[in-house]
Amino acid sequence: MERYPNINILLNLPRYYLPKAEFVLRTYCYILRLNPKFLYGTHYEGAHLYYGPQTGSTYPIKVYFDPATADFFEKRELYPLEKVNFTKFKSEHIPFLFSQSGGLFSFADDACVFRKDIIASGFYFLTCWHEYILSYHGQNRGRIDYKQSLQYRWDFTETPVVDVYCQMLLYVMDIYLPEFIRDIAWAEDKRFAMSLSHDIDYWNYWDESTKMEAYLYNLKTFYRRPLNASYKLTGHLLHKNLLYNPWKTLRSLARQEFEKGVRSTWFLLARDDFADKRQNYISDTQSQVQIQDLLGQQEVGLHGSPESAFDPEKLAEELANLRALGFNPTGFRTHYLHFDYQKSFSILENAGIKYDSTLGYWERIGFRAGISFPFFPFNIAENRPFRVLEIPLIVMDTTLYSHKAMNLNYLSARRALRRLIDVAAKYQSHVSLLWHNTSFDPVDFPFWGKLYWDTIDYALKKSGWITSLHSIYEEWVNLSY
Repeated sequence: MERYPNINILLNLPRYYLPKAEFVLRTYCYILRLNPKFLYGTHYEGAHLYYGPQTGSTYPIKVYFDPATADFFEKRELYPLEKVNFTKFKSEHIPFLFSQSGGLFSFADDACVFRKDIIASGFYFLTCWHEYILSYHGQNRGRIDYKQSLQYRWDFTETPVVDVYCQMLLYVMDIYLPEFIRDIAWAEDKRFAMSLSHDIDYWNYWDESTKMEAYLYNLKTFYRRPLNASYKLTGHLLHKNLLYNPWKTLRSLARQEFEKGVRSTWFLLARDDFADKRQNYISDTQSQVQIQDLLGQQEVGLHGSPESAFDPEKLAEELANLRALGFNPTGFRTHYLHFDYQKSFSILENAGIKYDSTLGYWERIGFRAGISFPFFPFNIAENRPFRVLEIPLIVMDTTLYSHKAMNLNYLSARRALRRLIDVAAKYQSHVSLLWHNTSFDPVDFPFWGKLYWDTIDYALKKSGWITSLHSIYEEWVNLSY
């Protein structure tokens, strides 16, 4: 970050809490395009930002810290739901932790005091602390239960609270430290970023046995759902037997992205012992040829089996299977979003994975770690950031249309996606889009392929940089090191 201005940050904190505070403040500074220089003690004449207990010294920006906060994170407790307090900022009610109720700022002629602890609050969200405590006390590993989250409890899943904390800093800096204001541009001149990815759960979903199962199911249930069953029987007869070609569908997808000038990441499964044999395409000779032909010039990541996020040997085996096809996967997303923040990031780090894009909710689009920007997660056991970049998963197609999740129709989903893109354009932030190849099926998922292209067109119109996850990774590490 040498090309960005140095900001002096004075930390007057317990020693064991310092790495946590530095982690959050670095994350904020990367977002705001600043280079943090940390200082330690009770006073420093040249400090621009102070974080610590109340002090009579004057600094342009002060964020006050309650000493009990450091002890809280040592005790491994859940933050009490009743103590979450919301304060309005630019027409939005934003949650704060470790803070008293009341106003957000205290302004003076030459300084501003944050009356809310945006650093400790940020740490709680960025570490997915709520999940960590549930896991620490024995919650079964696997997909996280969204309904146990603070986001669900207080209904702020679609509010990137950490992004907003940065906006609060930006607001105050504009008054007291205007020389530090920088434009948050992506790829030199783009207003915001949108990353694209495809999870390839099936290279060929409609094999002969699956077509027969669907045929028998629609016959059996015809009397209960005559219109839908008739549509499926006719559609499958014409499309699956006469027109369907998974290879052409994927080739068309890659071609259209190229023509629009956008790039995506393709996550491939890499085991040959899944119970569903259609997912064992990595060992099928014909599929291997097609994969190498179609994706040889694309960015390919590992769509790890649920076990690979918890077992380093499984992860190593799957990475080796992809490398045997000539790929060099640096990115990871686990199948079914089975992931334990502390355990899984440790495994990915040791395996040399550079970035992950798993942190999202299956049941709801939004911000599982409270942030839209990439960030380096935090290793609680070792009190340091991990060396794996997290690029948050914000939107998944199945989340939008599944009756077990949001159960939206095309128009409602389009409004939701445009709202997220508008927020990204407003804050010059990031939104990620995951679209399975199966969602481009015009019979079983009508309009969902269209929604993908409509969303890309809308983002291009709003001057977004639309690219692969690896390109986002490269952009961000240039800021971070």
